[in-house]
Parts: sequence; C-alpha cells; structure tokens
Amino acid sequence: MPVTWYAGGITCDARPTFRIHEYREGLYILRQPACTNYEKPFLYLLIGSTRALLIDTGAGGIDVAAPIDSLLTAWRATHGGAVRQLVVAHSHGHGDHTAGDAQFRDRAGIVLVPRDSAAVYAFFGFRAQRSDAQRTDAVSFDLGGRMLDVLAIPGHEAASVAFYDRNSAVLLTGDTFYPGRLYVRDTAAFAASTARLVAFTASRTVSAILGTHIEQARTPFTDYPVGTVDQPDEDRLELSRADLVMLDSAVRTMRGRFTRTRLPRFTIWPR
Repeated sequence: MPVTWYAGGITCDARPTFRIHEYREGLYILRQPACTNYEKPFLYLLIGSTRALLIDTGAGGIDVAAPIDSLLTAWRATHGGAVRQLVVAHSHGHGDHTAGDAQFRDRAGIVLVPRDSAAVYAFFGFRAQRSDAQRTDAVSFDLGGRMLDVLAIPGHEAASVAFYDRNSAVLLTGDTFYPGRLYVRDTAAFAASTARLVAFTASRTVSAILGTHIEQARTPFTDYPVGTVDQPDEDRLELSRADLVMLDSAVRTMRGRFTRTRLPRFTIWPR
C-alpha cells in the first residue's frame, strides 16, 4: 500500500487522471484527483478469470471509462484474454460514487447495476425485501477463480454493500467504514450492519479494510473540514479489524441513541 494517497491540490496541472495502484494481483485501487472533486473518492476494480467488477464510478468531472478499459486490456493481454464481462456496481447509491455511470451505460460486454437497493439485492441474489436482506449474512459472487462475498450493510445509505475478496482477504466497506466521518442516516440499520461485519470477519482473515474516502488527518481524533481539497497530511487508507471492533463497541454503547463521537481514526456522525 502506498505510504500516502495524496490526491493533489485544487489546481490540475494537466489533464486529470486517476491515481492507480495494484494492491494485490487483480485488485486495483483508483483514487480520483482532488482538483476534479473535493470528495476524492476511491474506486476498486477486481478481476477474475471470466469477468471483472468495478465498484463505483467516481464523483464526476473525469474520464473513468478510459483507465478501466486500459487496465482490462492490459490484463487480457497478459492473462489470456478470458475476461469477457465487466460488472459495474456501487458501494452505495450516493452521487459521488455513481456520477460516472453514464460512461458505461449501453456498452457491449458491460453490465451496469442500478444503484437502488431493490436492484442491488436482486442482482447479487439477496432477498427482495430490505428487512430480509438485513438478515442475510452474505451471498457469493464469482468472477471466475476469484470469489467475493457480498454483504448488505444499510445504515449510511439503503443500498450500501460490502465486498470481501477471498483471494486477497480485503474487505471493501464503501462509506460505511473509512478514515473519516461515518455519516449515519439509519441508526438501527447501521448498528445491525456494523455487528454483521464484525461477525462476518470473526472467522475470516482480514488483511485490510478499505473504504472510499480519507477525511482523517494523521493526527488522531482530527479530520479535515467538509469541502477540503488539499489534504497533504491525511491518514492512511487501510483500517483493521480491531478498528472495526472499536466502531461496533462504540455503537453498542450508544444503545440506539447515537451521538457524534470522535475516535482516533474516524468519527461516528449521525445525520
């Protein structure tokens, strides 16, 4: 993992491009540059032997399709060209993670999963009703030689899902868990989802937990104000299962009455 994911300042010196890092074989992390959107979201591309999965399409104002096409073309050239389909899905349905959807819509070989919870649950094989999906532990999603586990984790947003990559033991948690402000819109659902993530990871190796933003500074208990573009001293991206257990413990202590609570690497922030 890079020592820093610094996304640059407010000015784009040239045509803005994603910062791209292959974290594990077939697991690419892309970060949108700060000059295109202050949210600076992270996107994830996972590649199996028969299909690939892109999680999120960015916050807009940048070409996301071209770098994804280039990564897949290079992968096919070195791995036999067997990847025949790209599935474009989302960690959740907010605009800073779905703004690039139009770049993939109606393209041959690409399946774009709609961002509403009903469509997400139907595509991945969860039960149709939200309450049922909340009771489902996980469903599997096969990329061909690369199996993912998908968990419904509403609370930040109704269609929030997490992805566990068995090959790399990486857990991708979207805006539900990352170094920054964890905005909670449905407290009961968020508490249940946090408990579900803790239970799911109890019997599995977790090499890293990766979310979709960095809003935290390296100084503990300190975040960057909303709208900050330049973050030269931002925290690292990866969180640990110990951090997740800390979140769950804090949520349990609240007993449904959420209050804004700062912890060393993130803040619980009810909306």
